[in-house]
Amino acid sequence: MKTGLKLLLRDWRGGELGLLLVSLILATATITCISLFASRIHNSLYDEASQFLAGDAQISGSAPIPPPLQNEASQQNLQGALTIQFRAMVFSDESMHISATKAVAASYPLKGQIQIADTPFGAPTLVNHGPAEGEVWMASRLFGALAINIGDTVQIGEANFKATAAIIKEPDNAQSLFGVAPRALIHINDVEKTQAIQLGSRVNYTWMLTGDSSSVETFKQYFEANKGEHHRWVDIHEQNRSVGSALNRAESFLLLAGSLGVVLCGLAIALAARRYAMRQATNVALLKTFGQTPNKISRLYCGNLLALGVVGILPGAVVGWGLHWGIIFALQDLLPNGLASASASALFIGAGSGIVALAAFAAPPILSLRQVSPAAVIRLDSQSALNFGWLSWLPGVLAIIGLIFWYSQSLQLTLVLTLGLAVCCIGISICARLIILASRVTTKKLTGSWRLGLANLQRHRQMNSVQILVFSTLLMLLFTLTLTRTSLISQWQNQIPEGTPNHFVFNIFSEDRTPIAEKLASAQVEHSPFYPMMRGRLIEVNGVTVKDILETEEVPHNYARELNLTWSNTLGSDNKIEQGEWWQTNTPRPRGLYVSAEQEYATGLNMQLGDVLTFSISGERVNAELASIRSVQWDSMNPNFYMIFDRTVLDGTAANWLTSFYLAPEQKPFLNDLIKTYPTVSVIELDQLIAQLQSIVSQVTLAVEFILMLVLAAGVLVLVSSVQATLDVRMQESAILRTLGAPKRLVGNILLIEFGALGALAGLLAAVGTETAFYFLQTRVFNLQYQPQPIMWLVAPFIGAALIGAVGWASTRKVVHIAPAKLLREIG
Repeated sequence: MKTGLKLLLRDWRGGELGLLLVSLILATATITCISLFASRIHNSLYDEASQFLAGDAQISGSAPIPPPLQNEASQQNLQGALTIQFRAMVFSDESMHISATKAVAASYPLKGQIQIADTPFGAPTLVNHGPAEGEVWMASRLFGALAINIGDTVQIGEANFKATAAIIKEPDNAQSLFGVAPRALIHINDVEKTQAIQLGSRVNYTWMLTGDSSSVETFKQYFEANKGEHHRWVDIHEQNRSVGSALNRAESFLLLAGSLGVVLCGLAIALAARRYAMRQATNVALLKTFGQTPNKISRLYCGNLLALGVVGILPGAVVGWGLHWGIIFALQDLLPNGLASASASALFIGAGSGIVALAAFAAPPILSLRQVSPAAVIRLDSQSALNFGWLSWLPGVLAIIGLIFWYSQSLQLTLVLTLGLAVCCIGISICARLIILASRVTTKKLTGSWRLGLANLQRHRQMNSVQILVFSTLLMLLFTLTLTRTSLISQWQNQIPEGTPNHFVFNIFSEDRTPIAEKLASAQVEHSPFYPMMRGRLIEVNGVTVKDILETEEVPHNYARELNLTWSNTLGSDNKIEQGEWWQTNTPRPRGLYVSAEQEYATGLNMQLGDVLTFSISGERVNAELASIRSVQWDSMNPNFYMIFDRTVLDGTAANWLTSFYLAPEQKPFLNDLIKTYPTVSVIELDQLIAQLQSIVSQVTLAVEFILMLVLAAGVLVLVSSVQATLDVRMQESAILRTLGAPKRLVGNILLIEFGALGALAGLLAAVGTETAFYFLQTRVFNLQYQPQPIMWLVAPFIGAALIGAVGWASTRKVVHIAPAKLLREIG
């Protein structure tokens, strides 16, 4: 113990431990900072997105919430708010109109705010409560339909209400694209007075819940184990496909970035530990000549490693915590307001990763010191005294895989990154031979610094192979993260472009299509084509009832409900044929009706091409052959359908029509005129929903940018550490060249050429690994379309050469400014 402490203090004073300790602190600090920042961004995004639910989750169903569920929620310290939704006619002295009435409790909304105005379509005011008893808040267009003003009295069912505000936006009004009447909001205590809910009425009970994430998850497990057939669990991923998709991809990116940070910091510790072990070879040889056994030497250095961990990991976690606060303070004008707190586990991820990395990366090379021969004290050659071998990297590789899985909790993401790293490692063994061959051929034809620089690649081929592995892995990770970030942001920005339709009008009769189109044109409102739409239910697949299929299959959809059906000869731009073929207008085909099914829906019922599907439409049985299966981009904000027929069904008598258009805020009063002229049509207003979606997407994009910068900073630190880890050999050779009379410029050029060549080879290998990882990330993790990156193959070698050449030259430039004798004494 005493010997170990003396050795540790001596190494510290001599600077031997400096790089290893700094690498450990930086690794712990970087992972802690990324974990805390990513956790806060993640929680903030979910807080913002949960406003679509007016809570963290919902229980929704056609029956009242059972008391046992309410009791369990209370035991989990969850807050609840009940809403009851039903259809009811609203009467005024002048008119009447169907409304989607929602009765809300006093605690509604649990999250988010209601936007109301004192005039229809007026400037909104934010409130954290619903209407008082005896009052009703109504959608702006309902005032026009009823020909009333704020303060007038309306009748809902058997009760009278005073209209005290116009609803501009509800936090949880995601609005289905079909079947939504204008909103009327009342107090839950007024439901009984209306007498609108009778036996057989269609009523939906929604119970919003909020609380800490662990309590919500615990209650969800209880609900899933005890739920009845009338209730279902709803979270943000199910409530809104657009938000759920954006959040899923953002979460995957944050996990990817954090996982790459873990890999980078592990590499930094491994390289620093190897350098420390090589510098200790002579000391170990001396200890062995004085009678120390290999076991005692292992215990000695393990104790020092443990002390180093205690000294380095705790300050690293503190530095990471302070760094994440520094970033938040510096970027407070750009970050979302009220950034959420980080999860408790995020603070320990950095420390835990540091401990694992120290044990897996630093321990193997240090434990290999027991193999040093006492004769090494005579040779004074630490490089040949230690033979790490490829097996010494095995614990580190397993640790990286384990840390990535621990951090991401995603087997798929872990496998994708492991595959990309494996491609790099396999390429290294091939590249090592190519280096030798290229060096032997090219050095004979070159002169001066080029010949000496490339000759170093052959002379240190084992060390250079390791460095190419490190450099290529580093570049692959940074290229992968940058390409993924660019792809995600491009997809998000294209998801809701400017001018995206924000109003949908349906229940349009055939005879009203032309007049409505003319009215839109006269108001200078551009609209999408009119889509036919009818209601129907899938009842059989190949003569087997859907009910019988559901008894034997676990399915993700409610297949018993009615579907919105259409027919078309044009495939939407956000639809892609996965199986079969899409029919063309002029393509001859056998008589009979054909249908195309959405992929997830078809998979749930195990549909195959050629199956005969039977629908019930307006009381008629309709048979159609399954001609194709489509994937649908549901977050495109365009009308999409589970089933599309190839021709008119039932002569079109059961269909009404749908169109969509964009209205600027100042054009909103146009809706009142439209509804007055065509009172049977239904309008869905998605402008507030789209605005909230765009807000979330912008925050997700900003989060991706910040996390990318943090990981790039970690990558630069690893690059510096990897160069520093092999400086001793290069500086020793450079000092000898200086002693033999080589000019400073020649020595500098040799180092620049050697590092540049290493960087170019590493960049080429990184391009191979990046293309492989990027393909699987796009298609398997982010569910995006893969696009090859040919430009990267051309640019990557130049980026590698420039980046690594510059860092290598900057790290070794002191060799040309310090006297050779002094330099040789510094490196031992």
